[in-house]
Amino acid sequence: MSEQREAVDSMEVSRKQSIRSRLQRYFLLVSLSIIFLMSAFSLVYFYNTTMKESTSVIRNKLSLAEIFMDDKKKETEEYAKNLASQRSVQLGLELESGIKISEYLEGLEKGSTSFRVSVFNASGLLLTDSVVLSSGESALLQHALKGSVSTAPCQVNNLNMKTPAYVSAAPVMYNDEIIGVVMVSFIFVENQEFFMELSRNLECEMAIYTDASTVVSTGELPINLSLYKNIAYSGKTYEDLSLAASGLNEYKALVDESDFPVAVYRLYLSSIQYRKVFITAILVYIAIATVVTVLVISLILRISASILNPIDQLLQSVNIVRGGDLSHEVALQVQDEIGRLGYAFNELRSQLFDKIATIQDMNQSLERTVTERTATINTLNDKMKHYLSPQLYASIAGGERDASVDKHYRKRLTVFFSDVVNFTKTTESLEPEDLSGLLNSYLDSMAAIAQKYGGTIDKYVGDAVMIFFGDPEFTSDKDHAVRAVKMAMEMQESLISFRERWRRNGIENPFHVRVGINTGYCTVGNFGSETKMDYTIIGNNVNMAARFEAAAEPDTILMSPETYMLVNDEIECVVAGEYSLKGITGTIKGYRPVRVKNARSQVEFAKVTSRGELIYPEKPVDLKLLSSKERRNLLLSIKETFDEIKDAKLQVNAKPVVKNLDEDEGKAKKV
Repeated sequence: MSEQREAVDSMEVSRKQSIRSRLQRYFLLVSLSIIFLMSAFSLVYFYNTTMKESTSVIRNKLSLAEIFMDDKKKETEEYAKNLASQRSVQLGLELESGIKISEYLEGLEKGSTSFRVSVFNASGLLLTDSVVLSSGESALLQHALKGSVSTAPCQVNNLNMKTPAYVSAAPVMYNDEIIGVVMVSFIFVENQEFFMELSRNLECEMAIYTDASTVVSTGELPINLSLYKNIAYSGKTYEDLSLAASGLNEYKALVDESDFPVAVYRLYLSSIQYRKVFITAILVYIAIATVVTVLVISLILRISASILNPIDQLLQSVNIVRGGDLSHEVALQVQDEIGRLGYAFNELRSQLFDKIATIQDMNQSLERTVTERTATINTLNDKMKHYLSPQLYASIAGGERDASVDKHYRKRLTVFFSDVVNFTKTTESLEPEDLSGLLNSYLDSMAAIAQKYGGTIDKYVGDAVMIFFGDPEFTSDKDHAVRAVKMAMEMQESLISFRERWRRNGIENPFHVRVGINTGYCTVGNFGSETKMDYTIIGNNVNMAARFEAAAEPDTILMSPETYMLVNDEIECVVAGEYSLKGITGTIKGYRPVRVKNARSQVEFAKVTSRGELIYPEKPVDLKLLSSKERRNLLLSIKETFDEIKDAKLQVNAKPVVKNLDEDEGKAKKV
């Protein structure tokens, strides 16, 4: 302890690791992080707002441009209809005089808009200017000759090149007959002033392209061929919006009636004004962040000093008390939490000695209590082991199984039932003390064998025993069935020596036990209430095992076909018969185990040793279960034993004995 105290006293805290330095760094880091995050959020928000506003502006301008263009398209159509209704045009068509029509058209006032007018007769022949029609104009002409007024964007031939235009074709009617067609074209390249006026009204630059070539432009607005094709053949509006040098661009494709691209027009709005606003906002944010940072640093220094100075005083007082001077009091002038800490330390100092003594007494008392409780728990655990199967006890003690009635499982188990035949008759001839000793010795032996084969003892019901394999420990269905049958066979063998011992002790009616075994799916878990429960299994297959046990003969084992199918590879079995069991329609086969395959014969024969001693096993042999080889060996053993006994008598008693033996032998032969 003294070495630790010296080490603490000699420990030096670097400036970097001091609370003051760390507190200032943390405060500064948090403050700057907040300033940075707020600035970043504000700038991102402002940038997005600016982009949203500029996008809305350029889209609105595109909508206005579409309105102006549609108005010009309608104006072209109205002009074509008006000309078609003029009597002068009708007379020119009746006379088929292109000169008259041309003179009339030249005298018309068209205002500031330049239209190109062509007149065709009812056969579609051009009567005015010699113009080669494009495919789009030809389609409109055919519609008009059928009586329809058609207006659409088209590429028209102008100065030996194709250029976009709005073209309208209207039929000329006279006496309800079509006598010709008037075609009016608003050619974009010939109406530059219209687009300049439109650009001024929209306060943005404008351009129209055909095959990536500029037809009309109010500024330097080139376009590459790839972009032109993407816009023209998609037929959709395309946006290129940026606050950088590219600015805000909206592209719109013009298509004819067959959705063939005629041209692409573009609106361009400079982003300089938006960039200026955004850059100004950045400069303002930087200035505000700088001022706030300076204020935060000065505030951090003042706050850290107000917190850490009282802590330094408290630390000095703690070192004095730690040195053994419990009379020293901490004197702090602050009334905050640190001041309360100093007051609490003074109270702690005054009570420290008494508390230490009390704690020592409590520790000693606690150690004694823990020792006593541990002994009690160990004793209780030793007693509880006798009320639970070893597997279940280990599962509960290891925390693998909960003591809850809500946990149930469906598992394939092998179920064993055994019962003492005529147990009531046996109990009537015994005193209660003898009966309890007899029953306990029998159950102890059966439990030891069950534990040897890993069976879970479910319950004892008087003289009946219920055991199952497959839970809580699981290996395989076949292993469970084989272990259950081997266990039953060993139990039957052990009862032979028990019965002989009981007979020697004067018990007239020793135990004869019958066994039933079945394999199938059961429900296993805790059943009962929260205050009293049993770990057991239920289901039809449990009842089936009990019914096989009731149908078995005394001192035999009767098992179901399901169990037989699992064990017949290792255990030789015979068909015991067909049984009609309660709850099952028809009959069902029962099987009886005979012996374990590849094991020594279970039938031991009597024999006489070379010293003249007769040895025979104390166990019954069911003759119906013997194989042909065992029957032959048994007969030979009986004959050899008879001959040995006969020869021994002749050597001892001479002729009278031989006579008697002959008489006896004659009787034996008669028998």
